[in-house]
Amino acid sequence: MEPTYEIRSGALAGFTLLVPRLGGDPAALLARVGLPADCMRRPDLLIPIATLTNLLNLCAEELECSDFGLRLASMQGVRILGALGKLVLDCVDLRRALAVTQRYMALHNQAEHWRIRVERGRVLARRFDHFRDTPAAAQYRDLSLGAGYRLIRDLAGEDIRPLQVHFRQGPVSTMQQYRDFFHIEPQFGQPHDCLVFSADIMQRPLRTPGDSLERYFDEFTQQLLEKHRGSLAAQVRALILQTLGAQRHSLTQISRLIGIPSRTLQRHLQQEGTGFKQLLQDARMETARWHLRASNIDINLLSAVLGYTEISAFSKAFRTAHGLSPLQWRKKQREKD
Repeated sequence: MEPTYEIRSGALAGFTLLVPRLGGDPAALLARVGLPADCMRRPDLLIPIATLTNLLNLCAEELECSDFGLRLASMQGVRILGALGKLVLDCVDLRRALAVTQRYMALHNQAEHWRIRVERGRVLARRFDHFRDTPAAAQYRDLSLGAGYRLIRDLAGEDIRPLQVHFRQGPVSTMQQYRDFFHIEPQFGQPHDCLVFSADIMQRPLRTPGDSLERYFDEFTQQLLEKHRGSLAAQVRALILQTLGAQRHSLTQISRLIGIPSRTLQRHLQQEGTGFKQLLQDARMETARWHLRASNIDINLLSAVLGYTEISAFSKAFRTAHGLSPLQWRKKQREKD
């Protein structure tokens, strides 16, 4: 049986702004696929990938907008990273920022992952679907590849242009619409979805975020904290879950997002009977279970994106928590289903 792949609601960033511009009602369209009107204000809401693809296709048809996926991508960029975005912007260059982003996207979207490599003077940013290939996902793939391009430009400069853009699928909108978005004519029917850039972009320093972006990250974080008001430990755990991918989580990073000194945060956590390391471990194990239960993600990839330097360390931590290795636990869950 095909797993039910899920993605966090951040994939719909910009939806409530775009749809009215095209003459539609965001709440009505969301309701038709079974999503709540406030899903964008719930950062940790999980959406089945099939529901997201249905929504994108519905919007493209109802709003008579064949490039809906690309238009939504144009409104996303670094905002899709949520609370992690503020930490990513502290990276010294694009190479480090993309390493964090690659891990984040693998952890928060069960339906795909990206691999970014530098080969022969070029950056190859390839995306891989985990779900069964289907024409119904064409708008989703436009959104995903477009959002990846928008993210890179948001981080390091609007002047960045790809050398090539590859799609596995055929076009779902006009070639002019693709050229307007990517500033180059994509190649379709290729072996991989891929963005290709000159390797020199990797040394670029990151852009200084504007006031509107700073406000967005602050508001996103506050919405997340408000949901867990009453327990500082729950707030810390929620922020860790949202920022997994930063590789080396620290108490200092989380205290900065919450807005209190790290020593004060540590003291309050102790009063609640826990500590930062325990909450980090809990968040890693929760995310691992989420992927092992409902996706076919490779164990080596899962270990790496969770921040373990060795797969043996991940396997040991998982076995200590659950009494089984990751592969054994996955098999047992599949047998239950």
